[in-house]
Amino acid sequence: MKKAFLLLSVSIFVFVSFAQSKKESKVKTIYSQGFNSDKSTGDFEYSDASKWLISKKGKSGKSLKCLGKGQYIDVNGGPSIMAILKNIEVKDFELELLVQQNGKNFDLLDFCIFYGIKDSLHYSYAQIAGHADKSTHNIFQVDAAKPQRLCDKKDKGIRWGVDEWHKVKVVRNTSNQSLKVYFNDELILQTNEDSITSGYIGFGSTNSALKVDNIKLMATDYTKNSSTIF
Repeated sequence: MKKAFLLLSVSIFVFVSFAQSKKESKVKTIYSQGFNSDKSTGDFEYSDASKWLISKKGKSGKSLKCLGKGQYIDVNGGPSIMAILKNIEVKDFELELLVQQNGKNFDLLDFCIFYGIKDSLHYSYAQIAGHADKSTHNIFQVDAAKPQRLCDKKDKGIRWGVDEWHKVKVVRNTSNQSLKVYFNDELILQTNEDSITSGYIGFGSTNSALKVDNIKLMATDYTKNSSTIF
């Protein structure tokens, strides 16, 4: 009897482990971009398209370059530089990309990853900045009002350096309302208080000129939607 029970327990454990492994294996790359073609800029919608172009200098070739702040102003005081990936809405995801700052004031430079975007008034974003205070270097939620801080883990800001490429990784899990942000493989921002579920994703800044390269978006599922944001 004990042997039969033990055999059944082992069988259930193996089945559950296999099912979990199979589920995890369904995570796949749904979008990737190295910006080697000028046409790749068309994959995104911009708050001010005149400020974005393809640069000949990237991590492994060309890259997407932002010249800095344009004409767009967020009515709620959120970031004004935005590039939103078109046609794809995701819920849980992993996003990896490379970013380089091109601004002059390295104390105030920042990079933002937007997610859960419903429209220009409803979205969340993680801001990576060289300086941390009440309004910078945090995870924020915009719900037709001033950005609200959500972060329960943060450090004192990061070092951008001059002409340095950095790896940024974002992991989103809606089952526990969590978002984790890694900078060069180090966890720097984290929250479990974000109630926004699915939506568009993107990147940008509050004021900074920057470059982005080698984007990889991974998810178990996604929804195609051609709605515009701006």
